[in-house]
Amino acid sequence: MLDIDASMLNKGLLAESQNVALGDYIIDLAWSPDASKLAAATVEGAVFLIDNLGDSAHCKLIGQHAGGANSLSWRCDGAEFATAGHDGLAKIWDGTSGQELSSLEAGDLWVAKTVYSPRRNVLATAAGRHLKLWNERRDAFYESSDHSSTIADVGWNPQGPGIATAANNGFTLHLSDETAEPRKYRWRGSSLVLQWSPDAKYMVTGEQDATVHFWYVKSGKNAQMRGFPTKVLALSWDSSGQWLATGAGPSFLLWDCSGKGPTGRQPRQYDAHSSKLTQLVFQSDGDLLASADADGFLFLWDPIQHDKVIGGVLLSSPASCLRWCKGGKLAVGQQDGNVVVFEVQSGPLKKDGSRICT
Repeated sequence: MLDIDASMLNKGLLAESQNVALGDYIIDLAWSPDASKLAAATVEGAVFLIDNLGDSAHCKLIGQHAGGANSLSWRCDGAEFATAGHDGLAKIWDGTSGQELSSLEAGDLWVAKTVYSPRRNVLATAAGRHLKLWNERRDAFYESSDHSSTIADVGWNPQGPGIATAANNGFTLHLSDETAEPRKYRWRGSSLVLQWSPDAKYMVTGEQDATVHFWYVKSGKNAQMRGFPTKVLALSWDSSGQWLATGAGPSFLLWDCSGKGPTGRQPRQYDAHSSKLTQLVFQSDGDLLASADADGFLFLWDPIQHDKVIGGVLLSSPASCLRWCKGGKLAVGQQDGNVVVFEVQSGPLKKDGSRICT
């Protein structure tokens, strides 16, 4: 490994507080809005609800998607969450009991995404080329199949109306109003993932051709970041919206997006992993960033301050998803089916870049 020895993995910054074995590859994981529960879905389609995280974790298998699952999302009030399956269904689950409340026909056998709006009780489903928006009565009040390929990713505007969809030839902004035409942001490429900046000024897409595409949402102007060793699947904004982390291969880059954006600026590069990055996620309410690789290493960074790892652990298997919640907890879903929750200890930085634990 680069610049990492055994002492870097034993600083006490990542203190394991819970470990639950679910027995199958964790395809997605999400905290409830109040961080009292975790919902998990496995690649074979099992859906779990984990609670009592403050004491001893209690895990309950609540249901199944035939053929497998893809994603899950909590409603903003925590009353329910939704999962996407290979059975053509988006299933709605009670956020307290775990009872299945409803099954929605998403328009194609492969439902890639279910994503609730961060501000309203509205659910988006993406299946094949079909986007549907559902209200609290489980009615689809908006539908669009105006995509050049299967929808790869979706994301709600964090500051206003509308939802974006990533597919071939750029991304599309839907205003969820049948009287308004979707706005096309065209690019000759295959977009795999997308991320809004927290202020909704920018949209970033990770591309199949090992590039990152950067869009100014209001004007439609765009720029391209080249030179990545593989297709780009890891994108994460810091909570201020100034810094964008992009990961491909064993390194990640940090771009300064303040002012006029990253065009013409050199990014900062961060090296510690010796194998391909699989996950890269900033805290939602802080400056720390977690990264994970194909060898099963999980590292913690304070990248805006300096370029050194501040802590890390070797997991029992590679991480398949990383999820922060407010207050410093990090949930890690793993390929071997383990879900581990870490309490991140905070403190001031020492001269060597490590933190004094408190």
